[in-house]
Parts: sequence; structure tokens; C-alpha cells
Amino acid sequence: MQYEDQQQLLDDLNNRKEEAFSFVFHRYYSRLCLFAAQFVRETGEAEDIVDESFMKIWRGKRDFENIDHFKSSLYQTTRHIGLNNQTANLRRNVRTDYYVSSQEQIEENHLQQIVYAEAMGELYHAIQSLPPKAQKIIKATYLEGKSNGEVALEMQISIQTVKNQKLRALSLLRSRLNRETFDLLLLGAFIIKNF
Repeated sequence: MQYEDQQQLLDDLNNRKEEAFSFVFHRYYSRLCLFAAQFVRETGEAEDIVDESFMKIWRGKRDFENIDHFKSSLYQTTRHIGLNNQTANLRRNVRTDYYVSSQEQIEENHLQQIVYAEAMGELYHAIQSLPPKAQKIIKATYLEGKSNGEVALEMQISIQTVKNQKLRALSLLRSRLNRETFDLLLLGAFIIKNF
């Protein structure tokens, strides 16, 4: 149906006649799609916004004062739905980014744990290969965090002997371990007291 008379079109729109909505749908659809494109990345999404706008107007109980009021309502509804769509997409992207970031952190932490476990295995193996007294001193000072004085008392030897044994043991460990693992021993894996 063609509408030559705008008043007749307005009356039919206000009376929710399908012919009137079909007429304005075909007349304004492509314009509204161009307008809606500013809120989305894909043409299909713009078309969905416009379809939803027409449905909202169709289901609404609002009467329009004139055709310009109807057009204005269509554009406002399209803008509102477009902005809501944009906000929803931003929230989804934030959640996705957070998820990906947390997964990367988990994976990075997992890899760090593997590297740490491997280094600790290598370190324990190297400590086991030390002479018994040096082994005991290294374990007590580095693994248990005891002071040189505590170890000297426990082993009933002088503090100087503990220090000498530690130096000798560290020298042996340095030659048996790769640099990163040795640094792990000295710089962070264990408590280092009174070296």
C-alpha cells in the first residue's frame, strides 16, 4: 500500500495497522541501518538493531503527533538500542580480556612453578652429592634457615668451621649447578642468615 496522505499514514501507524508499519519499514530501514552502523562493527548487527527498533515501536503503546515525531522516535529507539548493544559488547570484551589475562597469568605461574620445581630438583641433587658435613651445613643454613651459630652449636664445631664448610660447599655447588639454579639458591629460594 502506498501512502500519499501523511495524516492517513499517521492514523494507521497510531492504530497499529500492519500496512502502515510495512510501508515505513521499507521506507526507513536502510537509513536506520546506516545510522545504527556507528554502534557496531558488522552490517548484520546494525540490521538486528534496526529490526529490534521497529519491533519496539510496533509493540509500544505510544501515539505519534506527526510523521516527524514517528521518525524521531525510530532514530531515538535505534540509538538507545545501539548504545545498549555497545555497552553490552564492552562489558563482554572486558570480561573476555579479564579471562584471557587471568588464564595467561595462570599459565605463566604454572610455567614458573615448573621451572622452579626443576631448579629445586637439580639443587637438591647437587646438595646430595656434597661431602656429608658440607651437606648437613648447607641444608641447615639454607633449607632450614638456621644461623651459623645455631649450626655450630648443633654440630659442636666452631662458627669459623661452619663458615669454611659453607664456602667450600658453595664453591662445589657453583661448579655443579647452572647459573640460574645457583642464583636461586643464593637470591631467593632459601633464607640466608649470617653468611
